[in-house]
Amino acid sequence: MFSRLFKRKKKPDTTEPAPDIRSQRPSAGERRVSGLNETLFLAPLPVYTGQAQVSRRNFSAMNETYLELGGSNFGTVEQGKRLAVFILMILNMAFVVPCFAVLYWVLFYPENIREPLNELINAIKVFSSYALLSIIPIGAMVYGMLSNVRTLAKSYPVRFNRQRREVCYIDDTTHRVLIVPWESVVAWVARSQGVTSYGALRDYTFGMGLEDEEQDTVQFILSAQPSDVHALGMWTAIRNYMEDGELVDTPSPMLAALSITLSEDELKPYEGLHTFEIERLDARFMGDLDDGMDDAYRKRYGYPQPTRWPLRWWYVRRVLTFWKMPYLIAEWAHRKGRPTLPDRVQAWSQPLPPEQWAQPSPALQKANALVKTAMDKKGANFIDACKAAGLH
Repeated sequence: MFSRLFKRKKKPDTTEPAPDIRSQRPSAGERRVSGLNETLFLAPLPVYTGQAQVSRRNFSAMNETYLELGGSNFGTVEQGKRLAVFILMILNMAFVVPCFAVLYWVLFYPENIREPLNELINAIKVFSSYALLSIIPIGAMVYGMLSNVRTLAKSYPVRFNRQRREVCYIDDTTHRVLIVPWESVVAWVARSQGVTSYGALRDYTFGMGLEDEEQDTVQFILSAQPSDVHALGMWTAIRNYMEDGELVDTPSPMLAALSITLSEDELKPYEGLHTFEIERLDARFMGDLDDGMDDAYRKRYGYPQPTRWPLRWWYVRRVLTFWKMPYLIAEWAHRKGRPTLPDRVQAWSQPLPPEQWAQPSPALQKANALVKTAMDKKGANFIDACKAAGLH
């Protein structure tokens, strides 16, 4: 599977969750097989991969100096919407349902309702008492969201400094800071297979190993992924940022090909109040409200006429989910779910003058040229291209 993703030919490739990288030093393009587990190493020496990078939403912070992996609040808006819908259902049960019930009896069985107002109050009391039972699941949802924010506030992200070409890892327990050269980072994609009574299962993992020479250990960073495409794409996004400045200096090649320019809000790598406006613009796009074509042009070339229905339904859904409440929750979670970094890391993260920026090593520049030529011009896959470059 990896070979198909890494262009043009060869068999599947995968990985173990935490491979041995101390006694058996890996190389880019090397593949290791152990039972039903396969490992494809992408680095050390972060060479060109030729893969599409994944969404910016995997990263919690991004600027011209550093990129942060981990600590993203992606999904908080959706959780806020689910909470709002659940609260709305409870309010409907407590107040709307008894109103309709009493109205039904007044219209069809008026002889049984002598004092409608008193009956309505009594009905609301009964339904509200049952609605109060929902405090338990609502409390569980709120507790889960708060626990997630608290966990993020105690977990340090991995920071990639492209100006210094270094990677910083902070231990969540000891708060020890480990800074290693970017080109020494070991990265891999792993695929584990297993068989259960329900059928065959596959797990995909994106991993990185940062060698701590002082303590003679390796800090492993493992991230479960839904597929090998996501795992490869995450590494490609990190590599493209460190090597080419993509996501900040250079637009994504895919967006450039489509002539799409992202707005300032769309460039933010987290969810918050700006997400509300992004979703509203998406609803306008679905109705062709901002394309600039007049009716005559549309009619002549067969384009559909603009419609406001997507935007109207978008407003209806936002009203039902308490307007901006989910986005306010996401904004708060982003601010509170970020730990305070040690002074050493904050100083390390300060921007440098361009003349002080670290440069790729001659070995990486040579390997990049050879791998890119083999993949793009000769049609080789990643493994064969790395082998042709003499990496393994």
